[in-house]
Amino acid sequence: MKWIKIISIIAIAIIIFFGGYFTGSINNNKASTEIRIGYKNSNNPDQIDYSTIFTNIENQDIVDNFIMIYLQKERIMNANPDTENPDIYIDVISPKRSVGLIDSKVWFTNEGAIIGKRSGESWDEIEYYKIDKEDANYIKENIDYKES
Repeated sequence: MKWIKIISIIAIAIIIFFGGYFTGSINNNKASTEIRIGYKNSNNPDQIDYSTIFTNIENQDIVDNFIMIYLQKERIMNANPDTENPDIYIDVISPKRSVGLIDSKVWFTNEGAIIGKRSGESWDEIEYYKIDKEDANYIKENIDYKES
């Protein structure tokens, strides 16, 4: 009788341990940061098609480099891009928390790129930044950008 109690306690402990282990491993497979690259849909200009997605699970280096590019951008006051026709859209989101972190439009230039970052509830409030040619080329290379 005493052995049955000891074996049952050990069995219950093993079941609890493996249950926690599998629950943890399932929950940790979801990306905490996702970078989505989008283009306007040619048939429906109000629709953005996100053709390239980088996650910190599969592409940690690329996610880190994109974040560093956004951290090192330089604010500009006199930007005048075609706000309705950016070259690409870049969104940074947190899928685990269902939160959008950065909502931006990018226009590539000869000197690098201009980033228009939404700073309010809608695209009526935009802050403009510039990045150098090296950072712009990094973005282009990783998204297989083809100039139209």
